[in-house]
Amino acid sequence: MSDLLTIRANQRTIARDRPTAIPDGTDAASPFRGDRYGGQHVSAISNKELFAADEGSYYVGISATPGTGIIGHAAPTTFDETKPYLLVYNGGTNRIYPQILKFHETVVSTAATRCQWTFTIDDGNRLSSAGTAVTVNNGNMASSNASGAVIKQGAPVATAASGSRRVLGHFVVRSTIDVVEDNLTFVFGDPSAGQDSVAPATVMNMTVALPPVVIGPGQSFMAYQWSASQSTGPTLEVVFGFIER
Repeated sequence: MSDLLTIRANQRTIARDRPTAIPDGTDAASPFRGDRYGGQHVSAISNKELFAADEGSYYVGISATPGTGIIGHAAPTTFDETKPYLLVYNGGTNRIYPQILKFHETVVSTAATRCQWTFTIDDGNRLSSAGTAVTVNNGNMASSNASGAVIKQGAPVATAASGSRRVLGHFVVRSTIDVVEDNLTFVFGDPSAGQDSVAPATVMNMTVALPPVVIGPGQSFMAYQWSASQSTGPTLEVVFGFIER
């Protein structure tokens, strides 16, 4: 304990200017302040995911072919838990923190009258079969870190929900049928990102705030598109940004 107190007593250097960078792997004392639970406070330089990307912990999942959407399930007219449009399974050892999920519509659904999205999380690997693999890349070209996420879009078939399944959000994004070139963006953990509102019957660029979500190792996250009266689901491109650490 005395050694720890000595280190803390010596951590007094404060400077407004950015100091000289310390090489990776070097132990060095630095100024700090903590809360009553033992956590350390830091001064955030940016509210974006700059540092997660810099350390090689930020990943982007995209539809395999740029400009080409993937069609969803044939007729999800209700909240059918076996028919997600997007399924993320964390097959790694780190936690996954979704940041942004964007859908761009390339072909509309058929006969949809009320477009809705529902989000859930569950224990275990909910992926049963099918679906189109989403390509996952590290956002830092200098990093060789690989993601443990398995992501399928389109028409993945999910197993039945477990008793632990939790619904994280439900949103009506249109009161009318969807439109080609629609852009729907869900932002996780930022209540100022947008507002939940029903768009008119024109091309929309909508941003909706979702609560923060944590996908632990061995857990699944599902995004469901469903719409009354539709006989085919929409065709969408996906961009899914997430931190894994």
